[in-house]
Amino acid sequence: MLMLSPALEAALASGVTTLCWCWRVTRRDGQLFGFTDHDRDLSVDGLVFLAGSGFGGADRECTAGFAPGQTGLAGALDAETVTQADLEAGLWSGAQVEILRVDWSAPETFVRTARGELGEIRCRDGRFEADLLGPAHRLETMTGRVFARRCDAELGDARCGVDPGHGGFALGCDKRFATCRDRFANTLNFRGFPYMVGNDMLQASPASEPVRDGGSRGLVS
Repeated sequence: MLMLSPALEAALASGVTTLCWCWRVTRRDGQLFGFTDHDRDLSVDGLVFLAGSGFGGADRECTAGFAPGQTGLAGALDAETVTQADLEAGLWSGAQVEILRVDWSAPETFVRTARGELGEIRCRDGRFEADLLGPAHRLETMTGRVFARRCDAELGDARCGVDPGHGGFALGCDKRFATCRDRFANTLNFRGFPYMVGNDMLQASPASEPVRDGGSRGLVS
């Protein structure tokens, strides 16, 4: 829920349109930029927001937690602010963005309506477009490794280590421990967890195990 200051509530209640949008952008290298769709530069919260940059967004939506909805940002390439060289170098990818609603007649009166980070950036005809991703998008990113019985390396890559000249390379690999052992003699580089207990063990009955001596499950096929 957005908390509006009494001054901003009064401006909204007056019926007079003196509001504009501002975008505070913090690049990955720490540089800070401000842009506004107002017709003159504004000083808001200690930062000058530049007008005339063409910087703006479509369909601004807010959801709980300051997460923007499906939206994007666009602007003009500029020699002093957003250059194509910096975009191609990745300096703007992942930049943090705060969206402010500002009373331009009293710039000290504003509210932060959303925040996010720049996703994919596309350049065309002297302009750029970028997706604005909310904080929740990180929950969809896989972090770390997946624990599974089969290997998660690719045959011949640095983690696998099998030489492409190996006699069995042309036969490929199905990522099973037995294949790694018998075809490539490469068990030291096996990147799976072949002895991990799975659903088959949870569903097995006592009689299904021929040997029940508490020993290793190391005989893996």
